[in-house]
This record gives sequence, structure tokens and C-alpha cells, in this order.
Amino acid sequence: MAHQLFNGRFVMKRERLEEFEHIFNPRSVAVIGASQGDSFTESLIGTRMKENLFLVNPKYKELFGKRCYASILDIEEGIDYVVIAVPAPVVLDVLRECIEKRVKAAHLFTSGFSETGIEEGVKLEDEVKETARGKIRLIGPNCMGVYCSKSGLSFNPEASTEEGSVGVISQSGTFADLFLDIGKIRNIKFSKAISYGNAIDLDCPDFLECLAEDPETKVIALYIEGTRNGERLKSALWKAAREKPVVALKGGVTEHGGRAASSHTGSLAGSPETWRSLFKQAGAVQVESFDELVDTILAFTCSPLPFGNGVSIITNSGGFSVMETDICVKAGLEVPQFREETMRELREVVPAAGTSIRNPLDAWPIYYIGPETLSNAIKVIALDENIHSLVLHIDELRYMKHTWGGALEDRLKELLTSMVNACQYARDEIKKPVMICVSLEAYSEDEEDRRYHIMVKKVFESKGFPVYPSLDGAIKALFNLYRYHRMTGPLTNQG
Repeated sequence: MAHQLFNGRFVMKRERLEEFEHIFNPRSVAVIGASQGDSFTESLIGTRMKENLFLVNPKYKELFGKRCYASILDIEEGIDYVVIAVPAPVVLDVLRECIEKRVKAAHLFTSGFSETGIEEGVKLEDEVKETARGKIRLIGPNCMGVYCSKSGLSFNPEASTEEGSVGVISQSGTFADLFLDIGKIRNIKFSKAISYGNAIDLDCPDFLECLAEDPETKVIALYIEGTRNGERLKSALWKAAREKPVVALKGGVTEHGGRAASSHTGSLAGSPETWRSLFKQAGAVQVESFDELVDTILAFTCSPLPFGNGVSIITNSGGFSVMETDICVKAGLEVPQFREETMRELREVVPAAGTSIRNPLDAWPIYYIGPETLSNAIKVIALDENIHSLVLHIDELRYMKHTWGGALEDRLKELLTSMVNACQYARDEIKKPVMICVSLEAYSEDEEDRRYHIMVKKVFESKGFPVYPSLDGAIKALFNLYRYHRMTGPLTNQG
């Protein structure tokens, strides 16, 4: 049994904790099959793991300025963790040498096993599994392996080394890799990321149980295509979701997608209804796309949970306000009317001409009256008991440029300082989520426009707010926060 009950919680046993310590925080790492342009060595050579990194390939005497060994058995120092990146036919020989070397864990990057559907590949995978049983822990085959910001373990040369709170568990190597890339763009920082592929030894439930107890991980992002043990996965999901938010994306929900999943990682996909039921019973938040997974994880890292589904939208366009209301309602949120007291206070700060002080707040002139005007409006709305969260849609920059001309940058900085102050009041003092939507003008050829949009994004990100390039993404993420709070109840940790 991997867990024991302690003070009402299932706690991983000491020997299991030690196994994962060797995986995420190895004292030494070897890359077997290292070569010029090898992404694993490139990833590790630029982190704090560099001094404890050993390269193995009989074709080279030196790589990346480090000695290259012909065999792992030639290395005098002990090795905790290896990356095996050699052709499938020689994997067994390399694995036997790792066992002789008393390596604790091996990541099998190599593909060509059961995922091929070919009898030879299936047989080889079974041999690898039997050879390793009880002697060495395996991750994979057919995967990218492990990233840990604290130790420097990585499979992505461009990944940030900054420590964070998001744990990623992905059956797909590409998804894990992409998550680390997008994290740098979307201001998401990671504790750990695991790509586990065919999972012939360590599987999704093992990593769920580990991240559930990991104090460095506050929220778990899960991408899964299938499982060989549904009951164990259900149990691990339930345990993890009791400890922290788990946001799950299931790949292969259609017949064709399920067939693709089988050929990708050799997984049994199961019916969409079965997976929906599994996630719901476990208390995991299921999402429908990779973008929604990223958007929702961002919200969990930056926001308190909403106590209800009432949303206020602050925008600069009557047309947008109609569309935004529709998006909210379709997502499962409400756009309730402000209280009478709120509308009276708003009328004191919002000019009557060209504005609406109902919800959504369509009040474009207040951007230009003075920086405190918009700030005061946000604070008034935050105090409304009908409102449980706020969405601030900033799409006024082209008009500001026309109105303010050469004074744009100074006026914009002044306005942003005031807006951020009000949003911090709503989030930190009133404990309501604030979602920021800023179009990044991806299709604009005007570099100055793009620069100002990015400036707005970075100002809000620097204060820990979730920033979205689309209203749809912001509102879906907000609804998922609400879903999670509704599932877990009033005892859920706020912020």
C-alpha cells in the first residue's frame, strides 16, 4: 500500500517519497545517447543541474565542454536519474547497465514500443517492464520526462528556471513542452511538469499522489488520453482534488480521437460519459481544450474563488457589453443588475452622456476624465453584494492614442496605476476575482499599438492579475473558478 491514513489524510509512505525525491531532486543525472543538438543536454546544461550532469555516448569524447563517457558504468560517481535517448533495439542493454549501476530512476525518451501497435514493439515493452521490475523506476517510454524548477531538471531548453506553483501531468510530451513555452508568455510559473507517455511503470496516479502532497504545487494541470487502471486513477484523482484544484483535459473523447490516443501512447480511451463522471465524482474541473486548460490554470494561480456566479463587466463599448453578457450567460454565469445604492454612487462619478451605469458598465468617457474616476467606479462595483467577480475589458488604447497623442504614454501610466490600485482593492480586500482582458493586437502592423498593449498586460501581470487576450477565455476561466468553489464548498481556501 502506497499510502497510510494520518490525521484524516492519506499520506504517502516514506519509501515512496524517497523514490520521488530521486526523480524530482536527483543528486546527479546522466543523459545516455547525448549528442550535438540533443534537447535534453541543452536543457540541463543551462540549469543548476550542470555541475552534476554526466553525458554518455561512445561516439564522443566530449560534448558541450564536458567529458562524454562510453558507458554509464564508466562513471565513478553514483547516478540517481538517467535520460535514455537511444534507439529502441539497444534500450534493454542500456537499462541493464543502469540497473548494475544502481540508478534509482530512468526516463525512457525512446519510442517504438506498444504505441506502434506492432507485435515486436509490444514484446519489447514487456521485456523492458520485466527487466526493470523491482530494480529501477521507469518514466515512459515514449515521453519527454520530468521538469522541476527547483532542482534544474528539464526537457525544454527555453523553459523558465523560476520556481512556481503549477504542477503539470501530461500523457503527451508535446503538451507538457507547450505548457512550459506558453507559461513564459502567460505569466504561469511551474513547480513540476511530467510527461509520462506509455506509463509501463510510473503512471498518472503515481504522479497525482505525489503532487497532491507536494508543498511546492498549489494547482495541478492534467492532460490524459487513457488509463490501464480506472479504479486506481479515480482514487488518486479523488485524493489529489481533496488537497488542491485539479484541472483536467481528456484527449480522445471522440471515436477518431480515441483511435489516435491508442496509437499515440497505447492508451485505452473509454467513453466521454465515463470520463465526465470520473472527473465529476473525483472533484476535478474538466475543460474542453488546451487553451481553456491554460486559461483556467492561470485563474487559479492569481485569483480568490468567487462566492457566487454574479459578474460585473466594465467595458468601453455598448456593443461589446451585449456580447459579453451573452458569453457570461452561455458559460453559466449571471450578469445581475447593480443594487440601487451602487447605481446612485456610480452616477456621482460617471457622466450621463454616452454611458450606461447598469451592468455591464459601459462608460468609455471615464477613461478620459481623470485616472481616479475609473478607479472609484471599480471600487464601488466591488462593494456590490450582487457582484462576486469583475471582468475589466481594456480595449480603448486606439482611441487614447488619438485623443492624447504624444502624451499617451504618461497618461496611460497614470491611468494604469489608478486602475491597478482599484483592482487590488477588489481582489485583496473585498476578496473578489478580477479578470483582465487585453487584446494583444496580434494582427496589427502598428508596432506602437502592440507595444502599448503589451505594456498594459505586463503592468497587470506584475501585480499578479490573470490577463487574457480574449473575453471568451477570461469568462470560461472565471466560470471554472466558480464551478470549483461550488464543488468544494465554503471551506475552500480563498486566494
